[in-house]
Amino acid sequence: MNKNFLLSVTPLPLLIPGFLLAWWFHLLVFCITLLTGYIYHWVKIKAERNKKAEMERKMLEKSELLSYSVRSEEKAREDAELANRSKSTLLSKITHEIRTPMNAMVGMASLLNESPLNPEQRKFTASILQSGDELLELINTILMQDILQFSKVDSDKELELKDFDLKNSLEEVLDVFGKKASDVGIDLAYSISDNVPPNLVGDAYRLRQILMNLIESAFRFTTTGDISIVVNAIQSIEDSRLHIQFEVRDTGQGMDQQRLQKILKDLQLPDTSETKSEHLGLTLIICKKLVGLMGGSLNVQSTLEEGTTFSFNILVHASLQTNRTLLYPEMAGAEGKKILIVDDNTTVLNVIENQLKKWKVVPYVASSAQQALQILEKNTDIELVITDLLMPYMDGVDLSKAIKQHTPNMPIILLANNGDDYYRRYSQLFVSCLNKPVKQHLLSKQIASGLRHKLSTLITHKEKRKFSNDFAAQYPMRILLGEDDLMNQQMIKMTLNKLGYEIFICSNGKEVLEEVSHSRYDLILMDVQMPEMDGLEASRMIRLCLTEQPIIVAMTANTMQGDREMCLVAGMDDYISKPVKIDEIADTLEKWSLQVKQYNNN
Repeated sequence: MNKNFLLSVTPLPLLIPGFLLAWWFHLLVFCITLLTGYIYHWVKIKAERNKKAEMERKMLEKSELLSYSVRSEEKAREDAELANRSKSTLLSKITHEIRTPMNAMVGMASLLNESPLNPEQRKFTASILQSGDELLELINTILMQDILQFSKVDSDKELELKDFDLKNSLEEVLDVFGKKASDVGIDLAYSISDNVPPNLVGDAYRLRQILMNLIESAFRFTTTGDISIVVNAIQSIEDSRLHIQFEVRDTGQGMDQQRLQKILKDLQLPDTSETKSEHLGLTLIICKKLVGLMGGSLNVQSTLEEGTTFSFNILVHASLQTNRTLLYPEMAGAEGKKILIVDDNTTVLNVIENQLKKWKVVPYVASSAQQALQILEKNTDIELVITDLLMPYMDGVDLSKAIKQHTPNMPIILLANNGDDYYRRYSQLFVSCLNKPVKQHLLSKQIASGLRHKLSTLITHKEKRKFSNDFAAQYPMRILLGEDDLMNQQMIKMTLNKLGYEIFICSNGKEVLEEVSHSRYDLILMDVQMPEMDGLEASRMIRLCLTEQPIIVAMTANTMQGDREMCLVAGMDDYISKPVKIDEIADTLEKWSLQVKQYNNN
């Protein structure tokens, strides 16, 4: 083939369809691409929305399930609290319904016992009174057994923050064990440091449960000596918050170091269940839970044959509420007076000595009757003696007899355990008798009474006090009784009539308010549970409305834990539990008559 021919061949042009170069084709491709991208994006967004809707649906289901669970839990808690309150109310109602007729029964038996009787009849009435005391002790024992069960239920509840009087709470706790302490020969005492505010904000109910459980435990290992409560403020925090330390001390058998270390180890465990804390009893397990709930911790110290001290601290607030019971106006003018205290128990001796120092009284202390006589011989300017009843070698009665031989005009206040009443045969020796543990407001009034009265007048009063018109002449007062039970009305009226008083009776709180609105009374004996308006509400109204305030004494069958404090918070001045004994009524009238007399003089 010719080479030149090959070189002269021209390549054919590439044929491209014309529409591919057209403008409308490019526009179509662009639109299709844009539409495809939009459809893809729309599908993807819809899928995400569906996924989000599904997640929201599941979260809503879970939220509804959680809400239902919370409502169910709250309802279960409310039902449990309602059941617990119902049980507490039932127990309170039972004890009230038992004590109300017992008050009439024991009161009438006491009235009968003071009337002329032959020996056989007097034996019958003594049996009635003894059986009444035994039944009351049985009721208190049954209620004490329920305290531990209530503590178990309450250890998982939220705190209840309310104003409460610390001194009243401690006295209320020790009152529960007064008869038991007397039976076994143990002294009860309490001491509050000056750095502790009188009124606190916290859960007083749980605090009392802790103290009662620890004291009940102390009784199991203590047969002689004393059980005491000591309170100190150990730390002050901002916003008026305080760490308060409580110590429950006993002089029992104590524990060896091996057992003590096991208990201390279990107290430090984060979970104090019965399975993990095998060395802790149920009482201590509950106490630790309650203390932990109140922001504190529980500790124990013990020495074999010397005793045990359980200490715990709780977080509370200092209350702004003032406490009028701490003013002690009756001690005005007693500064510098010299008073002798006689008690073989060092704890009780120190507690009373410190209290007298707070009142700026000069105390002398003696741990035996022999030492007391020596002090009196050297210090002839001592003006009053406070002596324990039960002491070794020479008891309070024999000591008082010896004092009267040398100083006939010496006023003597006797301290006795609840139930020790043999001293009544020698009542002319004493200006008054106080039950242990000694209550500060009662001690102040009896000291003031002893210092301001001549002994000759007091002896005449003591010899004639029971069922004598001279009592009302000695302590004149206008008395109003608020009581709905007819038998109790009759019994109390007869008792006060024999003391020389004429009283006015109301059957409910509304009648009491109506009566005091147009007539002035010095003292009101107020039942708590009454129809239409109870005694608590009536007392609150009286405190709010009246210009001239009477003394209000709760006289009630409500003796459950917290009842005494509830009466005082409502504005009542004192508390007597039913069945009321004649001596208790007389002692109460005598105690408050001095304040009534001072008010009338002013």
